[in-house]
Amino acid sequence: MTSREKQLYAVFRQVRTCFNQLKALAEQLHQDLGVNPSMRAVMESLVSEGPQTVPDIAKSKGVSRQHIQNIMNALQADGFVEAFDNPAHKRSPLFNLTSKGSTTFEKVQAREKEPLRHLASSMSPDDLQHAEVALANLNRHLEIEISGGEYDE
Repeated sequence: MTSREKQLYAVFRQVRTCFNQLKALAEQLHQDLGVNPSMRAVMESLVSEGPQTVPDIAKSKGVSRQHIQNIMNALQADGFVEAFDNPAHKRSPLFNLTSKGSTTFEKVQAREKEPLRHLASSMSPDDLQHAEVALANLNRHLEIEISGGEYDE
């Protein structure tokens, strides 16, 4: 492994650790709401992007349709989302938050404000900007790798 490959692998390890720690924090913050981290992510997608299909959410998150379908089924069973007819596709309904789902997600966001404030104040603006740019670039290159496309070097 080259030194650059070792560096990238170290980044991957840090990203995995960060993901797991964010998951643990979300579980701790929202357990009593009946919202797990995966449900939270789908709810956030519906809040930020509006009504979507399961395949649309799966594509945007880089996960399988089946994975999102399982999450959507749980959200629907708990009354957090509802399905609507999709004029663009007869077999793939649109989903959106119910009023219960919207209220619950507002509670989720309110609970996250304090930890977000603490974390943001513990890092320099430059570090945060560099991390965002680096991760965006990494995600873009991963998408290219997954699709078998060509890199712009």
